[in-house]
Amino acid sequence: MSGYDYDRPFVKQTELEQFISTDKETRKKYGQIVLAKELSNIEYKTRFSKLKSENNMKPPPSCGRIFPGFLVIRKLNQSGQYETWMPDHVFDELYTKQ
Repeated sequence: MSGYDYDRPFVKQTELEQFISTDKETRKKYGQIVLAKELSNIEYKTRFSKLKSENNMKPPPSCGRIFPGFLVIRKLNQSGQYETWMPDHVFDELYTKQ
């Protein structure tokens, strides 16, 4: 039996961890603090399919392969708050755990 959590793509925003921007331009454009959780691009696509009408979400990247990455909520507590997905190597360059 697999230990995979099939509800993982539907994690609640309250369960995401806080990360701080390490890049000045990113901080200026998207806010100093983001909420994030490890999520593959395919899992984000599943989340988008189910929650796009409830959450302000950027469309998932095209999928041909599975890539590790993060669900990221940017512009916290602002009118433009939104969810997006980014590859893990990009996320690691821009954010660190608070």
